[in-house]
Amino acid sequence: MIRILFYILIIWGIYYLAKGYFKPKEEKKRKQTSPWQIEDELVQDPMCGIYIPKSKAIKAKIKGKVYYFCSKECKKKYIKQLKGR
Repeated sequence: MIRILFYILIIWGIYYLAKGYFKPKEEKKRKQTSPWQIEDELVQDPMCGIYIPKSKAIKAKIKGKVYYFCSKECKKKYIKQLKGR
C-alpha cells in the first residue's frame, strides 16, 4: 500500500514539473507584466465626455483637428453642433 502511495506521489510530482515546463510562452509572459500596465491610450469623446481606448474610437478630422468619438451617433451630433454655431 505504501509503495502505491509513493508511486502516485512521484507521478504527481513529474506531472507538476512537466505542466510548468510545457506551458505556452504567452502565459509565462502574461504573469511577468504588471496588471497596471496600460496597453492603449485613452481619449475623451468631445460630445459626451467619456474616455475610450484610442484603438476602438471612431476617428474624425474636422477643420484640421483629429477628434475621437465613442460612437457614430456622438460624431454626428458633434458635427451637427459645430454647423449650428
